Formats: sequence, structure tokens, C-alpha cells
Amino acid sequence: MKNKTTLLNMISGLILQFFTLVSGFVLPKIILIYFGSEVNGLVSSLNQFLSYITLVEGGITGVIIANLYKPIVDHDNYKISSVLVTADRFYKKIGALFIAYSVILSIAYPLYFKTEFKFSYVCSLTLILSLTLLIQYMFSLTLKTILNADKKGYIVNFTQTLIVICNVVIALISVCVYPSIHILKLISGFLFILQPLIFGKYAKKNYRINWKVEPDNSLIQSRWNGFAINLAAFIHNSTDITVLTFLASLKIVSIYSVYCLVSKGIKQLIESCLSGISHTIGQAYARKDWKELNQKLDIYEYVVFVLVFSLFTVAALLITPFVLLYTKGIVDTDYNQPLFGVLLVISEALYLVKLPHLNLAYTANKFKEITLPAYIEAILNIVISVVLVRKFGLIGVAIGTIVGMTYRMIFHVYYTSRIVPERVQSIFYRKLFLFSVGSVIGFVICHRMLPFTNITVESWVVHAVLYCIVIGIILFGISLLFFKQEMEFFAKYIRR
Repeated sequence: MKNKTTLLNMISGLILQFFTLVSGFVLPKIILIYFGSEVNGLVSSLNQFLSYITLVEGGITGVIIANLYKPIVDHDNYKISSVLVTADRFYKKIGALFIAYSVILSIAYPLYFKTEFKFSYVCSLTLILSLTLLIQYMFSLTLKTILNADKKGYIVNFTQTLIVICNVVIALISVCVYPSIHILKLISGFLFILQPLIFGKYAKKNYRINWKVEPDNSLIQSRWNGFAINLAAFIHNSTDITVLTFLASLKIVSIYSVYCLVSKGIKQLIESCLSGISHTIGQAYARKDWKELNQKLDIYEYVVFVLVFSLFTVAALLITPFVLLYTKGIVDTDYNQPLFGVLLVISEALYLVKLPHLNLAYTANKFKEITLPAYIEAILNIVISVVLVRKFGLIGVAIGTIVGMTYRMIFHVYYTSRIVPERVQSIFYRKLFLFSVGSVIGFVICHRMLPFTNITVESWVVHAVLYCIVIGIILFGISLLFFKQEMEFFAKYIRR
């Protein structure tokens, strides 16, 4: 049953990521065609500024979920209710604060950043874009935490998939009937009402939640243990656009956001594929079964490296040709940025390869111990990006991200060796070296022997197939030569 639930969560996660990926390409394309790069950059910039409210959360979601595991297993309805009441009150406070923040931002943004748009245009768009987050904080997130903690992520995933599909369909109809970015985003925001309706109905049927019990305020205090991790993840995902908004232009922001469609999409796809594995790491650590834990870490690392290096090597080759096809006919700025595309791919790859070690620290409840490195990563990312962006533009922010990611990767590999007996750091770096060599060889072969002569949809598809074959053969050969045992362990895990 557990394996079936894990499989259902993984499949539903993959379905969600597929439709999210499709939506992520369709909706910006609609904006670019009907409204231009400036509007696309404005929407991306405003969304990033609005997402700053998540910093106030301070890592409470991770703490809430971690404190729900045991009472769910023990069927302790009082404790479950207490944790959820605590979460609900806290999220609603954030929601109230977010309303004030959105109003201030709607006034301050058009006054500070000089754009081609009128004050009323930017102000109203800001308030409309805020609806998505507001609905979630006020009505959805509390119920979402218990579903995720109870391994009912598939309900969350299928609900979000429904929203994504509806959003794309309605957006296409909207621009055909009356092309307005305000109407398009207003519809998108109100669609999120489906979340609390579906989550609430399931929770009412399957959980005995008493919303009148006393909250456990100690959870609010412990959220700061997860704040640094939350901050580092936020900076990785959001700061680059903010830096570019301040020090570059909205058209540069548009370029960045279009390239991110590819890199972030692949990242989310890989995270969905791995979503069911991290729990097994946590369970082995809880049992103090070091032999099993080391074995599962080996498998986890191997799977991560295979996915990351195969998909991102191909992405490094194809990202710029794809962007040029995607923005064909858009001539208000230059989307041909091959070096930036490669650096962006590298930064996302570095973020992902540390996932086994980061998730181990999470499941082992080592939030406090990994706080300082998270802050250091954030500082490195911001400072280097700000210093380099004026001279190198997009390249500068990509370098800042790479440096921060590299530091954090090194730390987490080291920290795993501290908390897991007999875990040797060289195991990770051996994988990193061998797969990096294979990736570089594959990239050079494809780039030199199979270059693009003319970028069309047909040639892109052909090159994608050829690149996948070449990279696949090389990495499969490395697996057979050096990681046969990990391949066998993973095959057994899948069969179970």
C-alpha cells in the first residue's frame, strides 16, 4: 500500500509538472505575442516582488509538516487539530499582512521603476497578480500541509493540474475574445478558489479536525530554524529577476524569464521524479540503520546524477535554439544569449545534485545546523550578482548563482559525512567527476559534429533526438563501467 501511494504521488507529480511545463511555455508566449516583451518582463518582475511575502513565512510550512508526521501515525486527532489551528492562524496573519504589502507595492512600484506604462496600469495589475498568493494563504495552505504530511500529495497534484489546464484554456479564449493582460490574470487568480473547495471537502470527510482547540505556539517559535533554508531557496529562485529589475531593464527580465522556462521546467520535472525517494532516506535515518541508509544514499545520488546530467546536458545544447524558436517574430529585444543559457543550466544542475544530502538534513530535522551555510549561500549569490550584473548583465547574475550553489553543494556533502557513520565524501565527488567528464564529452561531440545550420522546429526535434541518443549512450556506458551495483539496487527498488 505504501509503495502504491508513493507511486501515485510520483505519477501525479509528473502529470502536474508536465502540464505546468506546457502552461509555462504557452502563457508567456501568449503574453509575448499579444502584449510584448515589456509586459512579459513586468509580469515576471511583479510576481517576484509579490513572492517576497513568503519570507515572512519563515519556514513554518516545513515545521508544520514535520510536526504532523507523528500524530498522523498515532491517530492523535487532538494534536493534529492543534498543529493545524496554529498553522491556520499564522497563515491568515500572513494573508492580512500580504494585503497591506500588495497595496504598498502597487503604489511604490510604478513610482520607483520608470516604465512605458501608466500608473493605473501597473497598480491594478499588481493587485490582480496578488490574488493567487492571497487565496492560498487565507484558505488553502493549512489544508495542503496535512495532505502532504499524510502522503496524500496526489490530491494536491491533481487539483493543481486541473487549475493549470483550466488556466491555459481560459487564457486562450480570453485573448481571442478581448486581449487584456488584466482580465487574463484576474481569471487565473480566481481559479485558485478550487484549491480550498477540493482540499476542504476531502479533509472534512477523512480527518476529525477540531478548529476550536488551543494552538501550539511553540511551533511558531521553531519556524526560525527553517528560515535560512527558506531564504536560500527563495534567493535561488527569485533574486536574479529582482537584481535585473533594479539594475537592468524589463526587457532583460523578459529574456531571463524565457530562458528560465526551460531550466526551471526540467528542474521541477526531476524533483517530481525524486519526490518518492526522499522519504525512504528519512525512514532509514530514523531507524539508525546506517548500512541501509548508505546504500539508499548511493542509489539516490546515482539516480540524481543520471537525471541531472542527461537532461541538463541536452538542455545546454538545445536551450538557445529553443528560445529563438519560441520568440520567433519577437524583435523588441535580443533573445540570442547562448552563454547565459549554458550558465543557467549549470546553476540549476548544481542546485539539484545536492538534493540527496539536503533532503537528508531535512528529514533528520537538522534545520538549525544547516542555517549558517544557507545564509552564506544567499549572501554569495546576491553580492556577486549585484557586483557583476552592471558589467556582464545576465551572465553576471548566472555566475553569482553558480558560486552560491557550489558552496552549498560542498557543505551538504561534508555535513552528510558528519551525521552518517561510514559516509565518505569521495563517493559523491567520484560520481560528480565521472558524470561531468561524460557530460562535457557528450556536449563537445554534439556541438562540433551535430551543429545547427538552420533553426526550425523540424531541425530542433531531429537534433534533440540525436543529442539524447549521444548523451544517453555516453552516460549509460559510464553507468555500466563504474556504477553497475547502483543500477542493480535501483532496479530492485523499482520492482518492489
